Amino acid sequence: MTYSAGFSSFRTSDPDGTLSCALWYPTTEPAQNFRQGVYDFFAAKNAEIATGSFPLIMMSHGSGGTRFGHCKTAEFLAQNGYMVLAPEHPNNNFFDDSGVGSAHTYQYRSHHLKSALDGLLSAQKWYSSINAQKIAVFGFSLGGYTALTCVGAKPNVKGLAQHIRANREFDPIFSGYEVIVRDGFEEEFLPTTPDPRYKACIALAPVSGGLFPASSLSKVTCPVQIFRAERDMILRHPFHADEIRQGLTTSCEYHVTEKAGHFSYLSPVREEAKAALGELANDDHGFEREAEHEKIHHLILDFLHKALS
Repeated sequence: MTYSAGFSSFRTSDPDGTLSCALWYPTTEPAQNFRQGVYDFFAAKNAEIATGSFPLIMMSHGSGGTRFGHCKTAEFLAQNGYMVLAPEHPNNNFFDDSGVGSAHTYQYRSHHLKSALDGLLSAQKWYSSINAQKIAVFGFSLGGYTALTCVGAKPNVKGLAQHIRANREFDPIFSGYEVIVRDGFEEEFLPTTPDPRYKACIALAPVSGGLFPASSLSKVTCPVQIFRAERDMILRHPFHADEIRQGLTTSCEYHVTEKAGHFSYLSPVREEAKAALGELANDDHGFEREAEHEKIHHLILDFLHKALS
């Protein structure tokens, strides 16, 4: 059955602060166009959720992003019978990026998702509509890293430090950030919050850079889907998505998105907003974001159907 996408806001708490979340879900009420920041939404705002028990996708945005960054992906999933919850990561979002690159941010992003999931499952309005046996996690860039930590990946900080020393020339933008290690974190592994409730993981242009060698991925047992942007200049090949693919022992579906840049996975914005957003909203010649997203959406849907069946 095909639904309209419902949309609502949701708030819950985490030790890092209040989590502002966007929630998409299936509804039988008609969708309407409305503006949400730089995006055009097509959803039924605050509509009643359709009758049924629906799989849930937890969605983690990239560093400095927002809960709306993958809104068209979330709408598509809601139209196809999925609920999607996207929390805004405290201190690492567009409005407050004071924690960018810190060890704390890299450690606690997975806990933000746990808090958001716990909050939704305890909300009387929503919990009875969620199929708690069919929950997956989705993330882009640092959100892809986050998604992997949610399903058991252990970030290897020593591997990261070695990568930064050895590959400044070959992975210059990421190495230049000196994430985590600049805080003087000296343990081999960064503690994160894995959650056994996740049955599948989707990572778009995920961060690694030595964080996820094979030894760090041994406890990842659920199916994983990875997308790599062919022209990613932020996270250079082969140090990130491909490094993860090589280290996984579980089922991994791997796609290279031709002509895509790092930010090509973000949902399209309104035309008048593109100039101000630069590479966040504009792609290389020959890459049509809306058309390519339609293909990616169907790949994600097929993966979820198989992984959560």
